[in-house]
Amino acid sequence: MAKEGLRAILCAGALLGALCPLSAAGEDTVAGTLAVQAALRQGREQMARGNYQAAVYALEGQLSRINGSREYLAALRDAYRGYVKELRQANQEAEAQIYLRRLLTLDPGAILDFPPRGASSEPKSPVTPAALPARPAVGEAVTPAPTVRLQGDDNPFSEFHARQSKAQALVEQAEREFAGRRYEEAARLFEQAHQADPNSTAACGERWGYCKLYQVVQQLNQPPRGGPAYPELEQEVRRAMSLAPRLEGFGQDILRKIAERRAAGSVPGPGGAAPAVTVRHLERAADGWQVAETANFRIYHNQSRDFVERVAAVAERTRAEMAQKWLGEVGETWNPRCDLVLHATAQDYSRATHVPASSPGHSTMQLDGGRVLSRRIDLHCDDPNLLTAVLPHETTHVVLAGKFGDRPVPRWVDEGVAVLTEPRDKVERHLVKLPQYRQERQLFSLRQLMQLNDYPDPRQIGVFYAQSVSLVEFLAGAKGPQTFIRFVREGMRTGYEAALKRYYGYQDFNELEQHWRQHAFKEGAVPTGVAERLR
Repeated sequence: MAKEGLRAILCAGALLGALCPLSAAGEDTVAGTLAVQAALRQGREQMARGNYQAAVYALEGQLSRINGSREYLAALRDAYRGYVKELRQANQEAEAQIYLRRLLTLDPGAILDFPPRGASSEPKSPVTPAALPARPAVGEAVTPAPTVRLQGDDNPFSEFHARQSKAQALVEQAEREFAGRRYEEAARLFEQAHQADPNSTAACGERWGYCKLYQVVQQLNQPPRGGPAYPELEQEVRRAMSLAPRLEGFGQDILRKIAERRAAGSVPGPGGAAPAVTVRHLERAADGWQVAETANFRIYHNQSRDFVERVAAVAERTRAEMAQKWLGEVGETWNPRCDLVLHATAQDYSRATHVPASSPGHSTMQLDGGRVLSRRIDLHCDDPNLLTAVLPHETTHVVLAGKFGDRPVPRWVDEGVAVLTEPRDKVERHLVKLPQYRQERQLFSLRQLMQLNDYPDPRQIGVFYAQSVSLVEFLAGAKGPQTFIRFVREGMRTGYEAALKRYYGYQDFNELEQHWRQHAFKEGAVPTGVAERLR
């Protein structure tokens, strides 16, 4: 019944196919004019709601097409003005300076409204809770803080042309795929365009959202392999609804179907019953921290009970689903529990852990052979992706710890699996960079990647993550996640080439490299099931 219901939802949504002729028509002038008018209307609507950031993104997206329109530039000036004010109120002075320079290009007199500011003083550091165990040596490499590169005088009329050209070509190709009802390919192209220039997809929300809902329904209609990734599907549906408000009714129907599937087929615990997340709120600990416990996590926090219970639910659900998906069983209750520390802000997190504030979080484990002596996750609550991406990612690291005998999890496996726990748009941010890395000759050979003992040089971190995610998705998609884990275990014992021959039929690294490149760069046929099984 659920399958038929989902198909009915999809068929009803197919009425949106009427959108295709508007976007795929070859009349470039008409299309450009409509896109400019749509961006102007969207920018004004966002400003009326007080959302100046969204207004800036929408208006900048069509700068190359406005042909000097004074009306359009006046709207962009007002959007910049409001956004700079917002950024300054949020003490984001570096970001504010970028948009102030753009504002001054349009209105030099605005300098009188935004005089230079001094740096604000930082709040006092909170005390690390005495109840917490001593923090072990960090087992995870820290991603260096991103380098912000400004282009010349940051003139918006020259800054965006290069990347807009590439993004616009991708959007036009996506629109053609959409018109041809090839929705999965259209979704991939919309995603690539958005990565090249977030503004390029401002007028494509309904079609991109429809493609996302189509993909979710397709995945739900397929027999699950290794357990469906319900959190990822729910996240995709919500993002689709944010892109296309007109599709909210369809999105809510799909969310209800997911909830029904989840209730009917919850991941069983050791006794065979679905695990219930019970949260016990304990007395206030030393140094003002509050403590809450679940079966597998001890949470240190200074947050509301409602938020902590949401964190607990995500942590326990991720633990159960990822263990079932990759290991084939949930296993026994963790002893010791995993300490989950919720720092209020990135600055608090950095001061307490000595990890840069640019890191969204990290996990640390102490092992004695194959036995886990301690588990800990540190996160900061001001990260907008905490519940949807960061916590599932770090929890997955903890799930894998101690599951490969007396040796640590290979880095490429650890990060590849953990990233695949995140929403699909986060995964794509790594994968879309692969062609650039190949063009720049930065790729590892798969022999090098799989035999790395630790993280590579910081300059190669981006390549490492992109290749690790792609390779894990490729191998796990070909034969299933649990077969992939068995392959890794045997590869660690007897060598990866022997394990490749046994589990995948590849004779050596060279043959694996050939097939992986076909998958990663769409060179020739892709092995059946690779993309579908893990999305």
